[in-house]
Amino acid sequence: MAWYEGPCRITVIGLDADWPQRAVVTVSGARGARIEVPGEVGTVRHVDAPSWHLEVEHLYEGRWRPNVRAVRSRWETVGGVRTQTVTSKDVDWPGGNRHERNLVLRLERVGEEAEHPRETVREAPARAVTQSTADTPARRAGAGPASVPTRSSSGGTGLGAPPATSEGTTTSSTSPW
Repeated sequence: MAWYEGPCRITVIGLDADWPQRAVVTVSGARGARIEVPGEVGTVRHVDAPSWHLEVEHLYEGRWRPNVRAVRSRWETVGGVRTQTVTSKDVDWPGGNRHERNLVLRLERVGEEAEHPRETVREAPARAVTQSTADTPARRAGAGPASVPTRSSSGGTGLGAPPATSEGTTTSSTSPW
């Protein structure tokens, strides 16, 4: 799950999947809201929270499951707006297409900070990857035995975790905002 700070607009800009897709925003702290972003091209949701997490999921056999991978691009400034693209893959199929494009999101910073990004915050890595340890579907319906997915396990649970702080000490975030 990727961790973000501040207001943002999330737009679904691409979809190429056999199963329904969605993104889920979970707001941190006392506000604790949950915002669902349906996987339909053109869907837009606004997040106005100081801290929040983003996860990409697919629906299989009536249950929402985390996608096996979400790849975040570097933040770019386009027309004065800070943007990031998140591409995801629901399941890795043996011998199948490994392109991360089942659900594609564009995140845009909203407000004054989009024009004047914080100088003390480091840029996100070029290919930050989030992987799921959740069970993947046993097989793709109607596709035969060649479609059994491989399992993927998380390579780094700290990717989306907020920074730790000690009493009287502040730490800088790896979030680009």
